[in-house]
Amino acid sequence: MRKQLLLLLVFLSGCILENRSPDRCYHLWDPSQKDNCLVLVAVETKNMSKCDEITVSSLSEKCYALLIGADLPVNSSTCAKLSGNLMDECFGRLAASSNDTSMCMRINSSYQRDSCLSGIAIAMERPEICDGISLNISRNTCKNQIYPNLAIQNRDTAFCKLIVTDNPESQQDAVDRCVFSVAEELNDTTLCNQIVNPFSKDLCKTGSIDPALCNQITESQGKQACLYVAAVYSKNPDACKNLPSASLRDSCYTQVAKDTNNPTLCTYIATELLRDQCMQIVKG
Repeated sequence: MRKQLLLLLVFLSGCILENRSPDRCYHLWDPSQKDNCLVLVAVETKNMSKCDEITVSSLSEKCYALLIGADLPVNSSTCAKLSGNLMDECFGRLAASSNDTSMCMRINSSYQRDSCLSGIAIAMERPEICDGISLNISRNTCKNQIYPNLAIQNRDTAFCKLIVTDNPESQQDAVDRCVFSVAEELNDTTLCNQIVNPFSKDLCKTGSIDPALCNQITESQGKQACLYVAAVYSKNPDACKNLPSASLRDSCYTQVAKDTNNPTLCTYIATELLRDQCMQIVKG
């Protein structure tokens, strides 16, 4: 879409060259020429009010899009004059710049709306904002990214126990990972005693774990949890690649990307919304 708009601008600039005055359009009698002229003047002067004067709605919308693409400030009335994906992107940008969730709710695309809410919730560390997300797994992921930070800030692992996963069997593993993070961040090994998984607890207390030991665990969930903790602790994305399930790999890439401040690792995440949330976390 942006390429098409730039091509339109090049075409218009080739049509109207003789007069460079910002008022030159008002001397044109032909409505089509006048509208095209107003687009060019709007971009030249970065004056969005010129788009209001365009009579053809599709051209007026393209005029707004060109100025929004040039990073001009927008407001809700400007976004409302757009349609489709342009309108959604406009409200999303406005929501992100103002941390205003009401702007997210004006986005028609459920995916973009959920991503908008997630971005604000994570940025403001307010898990209640995640409740507006439509998909249950995305809603939980949004909250689960916030609870560990709240636990560290408040020095209270009770926030870890609020973590909810889509798979009840992985619930305790997620809580253990949160407690582990808090203990590591606060440099308080006494918190390690709250960890249920013995391998995770040992890693938390001693600061080391041999991934080969995980293969000695016969219970499937315990082995997966052990491999996950070993991979995350190593901060090596190659270790994430070898984890046995897609959800563990996605979670591992997210954590390693965050720990190493490397947004490139987010691109390895299979689930699109989780990939976007990872980018928000690392870049935030």
